[in-house]
Amino acid sequence: MTDPCNRRSSFPMRSALIVSVIAALIGGCGGDDDNNSLPVVRRAAIQFQGQVNGQDFVCGATYENVGIGQPGTYQVTDWRFYVHDVALIKADGARRALDLDQDGVWQYENVALLDLRQDCGSGVLPGNAEVVGAVSNENYTGICFKVGVPYALNHINDATAPSPLNNSGMLWNWRGGRKFIRIDGMGAPGDGNNAVAFVVHLGSTECPGSNPNAPPTATCGYPNIAEFCLNGFDADQDRILMDMGAALEASDVAFNTPDTASGCMSGNADPECIAIMPRLNLDFTYIAGAGAAPEQYPRVIPQRLFSVRKP
Repeated sequence: MTDPCNRRSSFPMRSALIVSVIAALIGGCGGDDDNNSLPVVRRAAIQFQGQVNGQDFVCGATYENVGIGQPGTYQVTDWRFYVHDVALIKADGARRALDLDQDGVWQYENVALLDLRQDCGSGVLPGNAEVVGAVSNENYTGICFKVGVPYALNHINDATAPSPLNNSGMLWNWRGGRKFIRIDGMGAPGDGNNAVAFVVHLGSTECPGSNPNAPPTATCGYPNIAEFCLNGFDADQDRILMDMGAALEASDVAFNTPDTASGCMSGNADPECIAIMPRLNLDFTYIAGAGAAPEQYPRVIPQRLFSVRKP
């Protein structure tokens, strides 16, 4: 048997987990202290859960008192979103990045897709409600993550992109990139002609270029990537709640401005986005039309879209 104390690695160490195992073996050579062999990383599975006004999300369910106006009923039929740059936070503010498992389905490089739909009435769907990886074995008191896809990955060709960046339901076009958040819903469902499709699709806007089927020629004017940091988070037992009721609290989900996209699709000329984008932890610039002066709407502080759920 090869002596691990004398063995040399002949391949690139691409995972923090591999580094930890080798460090543990080396630390145990020639010493009597068993503590030297403790791994320097541990596993972490960050759990997410959807809610609407404090009620657990069930695909296809109708929720009451959503937003403003009447009747305030809202049915949700899709709930997916990307996160990246997930990091656990120590008490002194130091960050330790989560080295994501490269599972070939839900996670790629530093990006993960959360799909909370489960069953939307047509049978059980493949879903994912966690971000899984390795992190240094230390004490943590919080977590930070960004909602969206980083620019370098957001605008790669969807025809050749690895999963989950090839998820067809999360694509706009090559120039625009991916939907960072996809919430599909219906305001006043079942109310005949009063029912209104009202969605929240977050993504980058003002991505320059003349061809929608080619990558942008420069960075997007409005990347629309928001970072969220939560204190008092225990990765071993807590969950992260995403409550779309908070994002829609100032919206009339049973009304949509004529000749505009349904709900808010991040457009800077869409009046429905004025109430929503700042509640996604983003500053929003509204431009009513050609020649109109830009109107600035700062993010709503403190953000209430994400919170920590204790067991």
